[in-house]
Amino acid sequence: MKKMRVLSLLLAAAVSVSLLAGCGGDTSTTSQGGTSGGTSGGSTTVSTEGREDLVICMPEDLETFDPISTSAMATQAVHNMMYIRLYHDSESGEAVPWLAEEFNVISDTEIDIKIKDGFTFTDGTPLTAEDVVYTLQRALESPNFSTLLATVEGFEVIDETTFRIITTGPSPSIQVALMHPGTGILPKAYVEQALANDDWSEPVCSGPFKLESRSVGESVKLVKNETFADEATSAQCNSLTFRYVPEASSRTILVETGEADVNFQFATADYARASENPDLAIHENTGTVVQYIGVDTTQAPFDNKLVRQAICYAINRDDVLTVVAEGLGTPAFSVLPPSTLGYVENPAGYTYDPEKAKALLAEAGYPDGFDTTLVAFNDLGKRVSEVVQMFLMEVGINAEIETYDTSVRQSMMANHQCPMFAAQWGAMTDADLVLPRLFTEEAIGGMNFSWFHSPELDELFAAGRATYDTAERESIYNEAVTILADEAPWCPLYIPSAFCLTNANLQGVELSGESIINMWQLHY
Repeated sequence: MKKMRVLSLLLAAAVSVSLLAGCGGDTSTTSQGGTSGGTSGGSTTVSTEGREDLVICMPEDLETFDPISTSAMATQAVHNMMYIRLYHDSESGEAVPWLAEEFNVISDTEIDIKIKDGFTFTDGTPLTAEDVVYTLQRALESPNFSTLLATVEGFEVIDETTFRIITTGPSPSIQVALMHPGTGILPKAYVEQALANDDWSEPVCSGPFKLESRSVGESVKLVKNETFADEATSAQCNSLTFRYVPEASSRTILVETGEADVNFQFATADYARASENPDLAIHENTGTVVQYIGVDTTQAPFDNKLVRQAICYAINRDDVLTVVAEGLGTPAFSVLPPSTLGYVENPAGYTYDPEKAKALLAEAGYPDGFDTTLVAFNDLGKRVSEVVQMFLMEVGINAEIETYDTSVRQSMMANHQCPMFAAQWGAMTDADLVLPRLFTEEAIGGMNFSWFHSPELDELFAAGRATYDTAERESIYNEAVTILADEAPWCPLYIPSAFCLTNANLQGVELSGESIINMWQLHY
């Protein structure tokens, strides 16, 4: 009966919000989205003839122009258009050669990469192997990305277009690692100057677009880089304006009214309405992003494994998925999505069992529960937190929700200011590029927001990258995710289907398991 009561309350709240949004009753539309009216449903017959300036609505503001300083998806989407990488991603998550022309495994500890000739930065200087090595060395030394390159000992410039990666042994995931946005290539001279002056406001670009303007808290405008040397991935429109619109329904309305061309993170609450509008297109792919509740395992009571396990039993994942994402996705019990090597569906056998949760809390010394803070950093995190809060309350955990801007997320995590937090993680196809970034000591200060690591996991991660045998690697990562499920630094909730909303006439839309990608292709 309690379960039905909780779900009824949650669904009633969700329906109320959806109706308000659908009737134009969302009070944040004008202030956040900048719209002053227009329809919120039905055909808008928006003319796109000759349109060359495309507007993309983003759920978060740009954090920085430095690629190694963030792992925020919205910021990385902008970086991906500004900075070329050795490889770019595809809808299936495979690495597609971009700047890389040749990839040669010389030995178990040496890999040579030859880059394409003729590329320049937007300041007119040639892009050389020295710039690539400098970029990758920064990533190697960064807590955000060092574990992506865990097998790498260093780099060596061979000539202007060739460099060598020196590794500790086999590196089966290195090409996928080198398509990560954190490896976006900037000129060495500019980066040294930006670091010296602590000023990244005028980035020198290497990708299909370059910066025209930046309005903090509002937008970033990129224009076509006319000197970009790769015709196949050159910009197909004159400019992209990434507009910060934090409220989900406001982003939908902007596409409906023709004020925007793309809703980067589409709210499924608007799915039914948008699907009936012939002027709109909903693009969908199987999701690879795990929505989860994390805890800081260095803080009481979350330093107690029993408390963490109790949280995993306390939350009904099906109901969270239903309320937050209209059921468009799958419940999650693993830190990995099914698309990542090493996935196990429910390695610890968690179910929705509030009585089990209460028993674990009592065993841990909290028979009456406890008070804590649940931190969210965007609109989605807030909605997830509101649903989770009600389930936690049923077992005696009183979680006060606090919401902050994404710009302070990294510093708050690093300073132990997030005892519980709502977050999401888009996983690459190889577990070696996921788990060590999240659950090693080296990743503390970077993406290890839970502060959890163990020697046992370290040994498994090392074993997983020491062989090219896929079956052996899969078995190793199966064991790792099983340990993580038992230790429960995360409570995985669900994997939403990936959606993107666009004008129906927009061409070149490509969607990965996270979001729209390769936006240089967009055009009318």
